This record gives sequence, structure tokens and C-alpha cells, in this order.
Amino acid sequence: MVEVQSQIPQAFDEEIFEALGELDRLLYFHWDLVHDVLTLRNPKAGQLYDLPAARIEHASSHLWLDEILHPDDIRMLHRFIRMLYKPLRAKTAIHQRSLPAKLRIRRRDHAGYLWVHIHTVIYFDHGRPSSIFGSIRNIQAQKAWQLRMAQEAEHDKLTGLLNKDGASRSIADELREASPNDDHCALLLIDADSFKEINDTFGHLFGDAVLTDMGQAIEHNFRGTDIIGRIGGDEFIVLFRNSTNMDVLRNRCSSLISKLSRTYADGNNQLAFSISIGIALYPEHGTDYEELFKHADRALYEAKGNGKNQAVLYKPSLISSMPIITNERDEKSFEDFQQKAFKDNMLEYIFRLLYETNNPRATIEMTLSMFGKQFQFDRVAVDSYDQQDNQYTNICEWLGPRGITMQPDHYHQQENIGELMNSRNQMIISNYHPMAYGVLSVCHDTGKLPEEYREAQDFFHIGAFAYCLITRGFDTIGCFGFECAEPHEFTQEELSDLHTFSVLLGNILLPQESDDRTRQENEHLRDVLDHLQEMVYIVDKETMVPVYINQTIRQTLSDTFSGEPCYKRFHRRDTLCENCPIHQLTGSGYEYHELTMYNWGGVAAYTRACNLTWKVNNHALMLMIQKLT
Repeated sequence: MVEVQSQIPQAFDEEIFEALGELDRLLYFHWDLVHDVLTLRNPKAGQLYDLPAARIEHASSHLWLDEILHPDDIRMLHRFIRMLYKPLRAKTAIHQRSLPAKLRIRRRDHAGYLWVHIHTVIYFDHGRPSSIFGSIRNIQAQKAWQLRMAQEAEHDKLTGLLNKDGASRSIADELREASPNDDHCALLLIDADSFKEINDTFGHLFGDAVLTDMGQAIEHNFRGTDIIGRIGGDEFIVLFRNSTNMDVLRNRCSSLISKLSRTYADGNNQLAFSISIGIALYPEHGTDYEELFKHADRALYEAKGNGKNQAVLYKPSLISSMPIITNERDEKSFEDFQQKAFKDNMLEYIFRLLYETNNPRATIEMTLSMFGKQFQFDRVAVDSYDQQDNQYTNICEWLGPRGITMQPDHYHQQENIGELMNSRNQMIISNYHPMAYGVLSVCHDTGKLPEEYREAQDFFHIGAFAYCLITRGFDTIGCFGFECAEPHEFTQEELSDLHTFSVLLGNILLPQESDDRTRQENEHLRDVLDHLQEMVYIVDKETMVPVYINQTIRQTLSDTFSGEPCYKRFHRRDTLCENCPIHQLTGSGYEYHELTMYNWGGVAAYTRACNLTWKVNNHALMLMIQKLT
């Protein structure tokens, strides 16, 4: 048998903890708060840090005044001390609390700071902190990796500038710290003009080079203290700090516009390049990121509409900022401005219009007008579809000089108007086919259609039509279309716009009206439940707090929605009722339970309970119906 030359530990002891601590480079400390003395243990591990000695007198003074901690972490130390002296709930003579902290300690060679993770156990004597025991772990490598990942996550790989998330977060933080009384800054949105044409003509690699050059020009044009980012394909953002002098801001913008005003050429291809800038001021035009961005975006929209290659300072909203019309020429200029903005970027125009008006109906009506005028149609219309009677009904239309309305009220004197409308609808429905732009019904010349539709064609002046189904999920909810009084060869652009606006109608603009119907149906259902003699209530299955109580219960109890669980509010109990159906219902099943419960008056009540499929705050719900026996 081989003799053991030295004693091998068989359990954790002081020596083992010391050895493990050295391997993990842990530095332990004890801070006597009564005498303000900090004592270090395992000083070898502390050789990385600029700590004076193994025993530090007047420790708080050293930490506060000698910059042992990073200046940016002083605020964290303040928060730590506030938590330290936060009153204890327990009334025992001695108590303890644990508090972690991550901060930076100066290196011994004064060549910067090291990130550390501190764990502490604080002991209290009669409610006051008296002693802290803790450990200090070096997490510099981990923190450096995290900072690198954060740096990559918040920066645009193409330009090296902040990306959308990084820029918006940095600007929002800056504005939160700003004072409307003392600080002035400007938010700039910078967008390339005609970048899509350059990208399509010269290729994506060339387009990337243009964006990189644009980003460098913006970065060099502004100061190192300004926040600069790329927030979209060809859209950049700048927070121009300390903008008390508007002349300086104007000069910066003019300089950038001049630098980036150029022509790109490749053989016979030549395309002009320029930028537009929208500007909003803090605090005049807003005091938070969302408000300033909204206003700078409106100013950018106006810069684009007024000819591009310019900077525009925010004015009141898109609608009200248009010039006052004093004569027919001004009115024509106003219409031209609107029409040009719509033609340049239909989607952007529609979304801005919806944003400005906050009215889907007004947005639909104005968009129909824009389509009609741009393509010189005679009628542009949106119809709703009723699945129960398989009928289309016009809900909105724009009419040109030769357009004929499809509003039924207009034809109350016409005897056979119903037959004509049905014939017209059947003519369109029978031509629906799947196409590259969706399910479309397109006819370039109605004269080539069967004779049975001729009377409807003549009556409604339909020489050509193009309609696209409006869908929501798998359901057809209507159609959107163009009509011409004469034969018309619909272009790819027209059919593409037809499909695009149909998608907007189905997913954004029309659901608002269906939501109103849903709310009305919910009110009707609530009214029915309120008139039932049974006691009906719905509870949150996690908290057991009622989220709905019908009128029968409301008349019996005051302060019904007190935030208390149903067993406390109705039954004066501190725990669930013994025969509560919650015990029998599964998490989300469709089972239905019948049982007898005793209500708040001690009277037996025949009870039915089931799960509901909808949720509140992501919590499952249970329906309870009780009837006194």
C-alpha cells in the first residue's frame, strides 16, 4: 500500500477556499462601515487594481475623491448607497441584505479601468448598515466582448455609422437629458433623391458605393459631438447639438447639399444625384425623439415635393402647411404639388396622408382622386363584399367628367336599376383570373364581351375596366378598380398600383371599419349579458380577479371591481373556494363543468363554468354563470 506523503483534504476547508479563490482571481473584502475601514483578503488577486493597501482607512474618502472608481460609475455608487440605506421591513435586531454591482476600478498602472462584478452581503444592526462582506471578480474580457457585440449590433456595416436602432436610442437618450430651457438642438433627416434610378441603372455594388460616399460626406460635414446614423436604405439622421445659431445650421446644410450635388455617368447613362433635408428644432418643434422625428419627416416630405435638392425647416402639418390658395393659378399649383408627390412615391404619400389625417375614410377618398387624375380614368371605386348574399356594394368612389356613379340612392327613379347593377357586377366577376399582380378582372375593351352585358355597359359608360379583389387572410372583403368610358389598354404600372392599393385596403385602411362593427357587436353582447337574471362574471385564471361582471351582480355589490380575487370579493375568503371549478378545468380545454357553489350570502347556487378562447394581458379566462336555487 502506497503511503500518502501529505494530508489530502476530504472536505471544504479554509485552504480549499483560498486555492479556489486564487484560481478564480477573486478578491474578498470586508468594509467596516462604523469605522470606515476596508480590509482586503487575497491581496495577490488585487494586484491588478489601484487599491492602496490590504487595509484602507477612511475607505469612503478614497473611493469618492481619489478616482479609484470610473467617474461615469459614481452615479451607480450613489444608487448602491441609496439601496444600502433603504429601510428594512423586518423588525429583527440584526438582518442582512445582498446587493450586486458592476462597475470599473482603476488599474494599478493607471492605464485605464477594469470592469468588475461585485457581490456583497450587508449586515444591519438595529436597522442601520454596519458591515459589508463581498467579493470582486474581474469581468473585463467578458465586458469587452459584450461591448464589441453591442457596437456591432448598433452600427451599420456599410457606412460604419450608427444603425436605426443605435441612432434612435442614442438620440432619445440625449433628448431625455436635455432641458427645454437651456438646450437647443436640431434633428435632421437626410434622404437621397432618385437613388432608386441610380441603383437600378448602375447596379447594387455601385449603389452601395454611393451610400458609403454619402455617409462619409455627412460624417465629415458635421461635428464629432453630433449623433449621426443611417436609418434606412438611403436615409440618414443627424442630431445637431447646440444649435443656438441658425446661420451655422443653414451653412452646414447648404455645404452638404453642395458636396453631394453631382452627376454619375457610365457610358451613355448619366443620372443626377442630390439630397433633400428635413429639419425639426428642439424644443420648438418637440421635446422627444418621436415628435421631432415626425416633424422632421414632414419637412423632408415638403422638401421632396418642392423640387428636391434643398433643406426645409418644419412648419405645421402636411395639410395645413400648404400655401393658402388665393387664385386659380395657386389652386393649380397646389394640385400639381399633391399629384407630383403621389406619382413620385405612391406608398409614401398614402401612409403620410393616413398619418396626417388619422382618418382611413379620408385617406381612401383622396387616394381614389389621385389615381383618377394621374391615369385619367373616368371612375375609381372601392366596393365591399357581403358573403351572405354574395353581393358587391359601393362604399367609396371618385368620378371623372364621364364617370357614372354606382350609388343606389342616385337611381331611385330608375325602374330596372337593380337588374343593370347585377349585370354590371356579373360582367366584372366573370372575368376574375389569377395574374402576376393578384386575382384581377381586366377587360381592355368591353365591346368584345358577350352581348348580355351591353345594356349595363352603355348605361354606366364602361368601355374598359380593371378590378382587383381585396382580401383579408383567406376572406374576400371587397374589390378595388378602375373604369374608363372608352376602351383602354391598362399598363403594367396601372395594374401594379391597383394590386398595391388593394393590399393596403385589405390590411390597413378597411379593417378600421370592421373594427367599429366588432366593437358594436361586443356592446350588443354585453347588453345581452347585462339583462340576464343569472349572475355572470369572467375571471382571470391566474389572479382570479374578475375582468367582467354583469349588471345583476353590479346591482348587488358596490365597488365591484376592487381588484380583489373573486373568492375574497364574493365569498369573504382568503383562499380559493373548496369546490372552485378552476380545479377541474384544464389549461385551455373546451370542457364544460356544472356544480353547486355557495354565493356571498351563503345561498346555494347552480354554477356552470368553462374556459374562454380569448385572453386579457395574455392570461387565460374562465366564464362563470350562477343561478340561485
